[in-house]
Amino acid sequence: MKELFKYNIEDFKILSVDYISESAISPFSKVIINTNKKVSKNINPLGGRAEIVIKNLPDLGMVVFKNYFRGGFISFFNKRHYLRCRQGIRPLNEILFLLEMKNLGIPVPDPIAAYYKGRYLYRGGIVMKYINSPYTLAEYSIKNEKKAKEIFYEKFYPVYEKIIKNNIYHPDLHPGNVVVSNEEDIFIIDFDKAEYFDGLPFYLREKTESRWNRAVSKYNLPSFLAIHPEKQH
Repeated sequence: MKELFKYNIEDFKILSVDYISESAISPFSKVIINTNKKVSKNINPLGGRAEIVIKNLPDLGMVVFKNYFRGGFISFFNKRHYLRCRQGIRPLNEILFLLEMKNLGIPVPDPIAAYYKGRYLYRGGIVMKYINSPYTLAEYSIKNEKKAKEIFYEKFYPVYEKIIKNNIYHPDLHPGNVVVSNEEDIFIIDFDKAEYFDGLPFYLREKTESRWNRAVSKYNLPSFLAIHPEKQH
């Protein structure tokens, strides 16, 4: 496991992949401390549950702060807090998983840090390098169907096969969690619940494809986005 740099600022624990300079740590931590204030929510129905802040910081450049929040019934009485359990701290798990994905050659955002506050009940999030793109693959498939189809088969499919080959279970893998950059590269996001799958590869593929195709159908996305076993290559 990579040794992380640790900072304690106003009850927040910050664990960064690389050293954060003195000129960057003050504005960096200020954003984290203010995560209890209202910030922009990710309103894309396929984009997961997170509150997003984008900042241009000294020495770090453009970065994204993703603050976790809950959805569903539990959000009526607990919007931000998670119970610390055997699986550990969710933000920390995600940045470590992102580092592993990069080592495997899977395109993901560059992780910068995890942050959390609280011992048994905690709230927190992660910080990543900004990807210069306003579109997910879901959005891009509607905006430019011809080009999106090309990206889907030529860029997404090889990455998808690498994910399956490496026994990675991403329970929220769908077209809303694939980002298309301005350079038309793809990035897989939202690994906070990802894990390594210890069952048969057939079941991993089945579970992943079922989740993906359910999203394509539910949100009436172009049919070419559906994953069909006979089309895999």
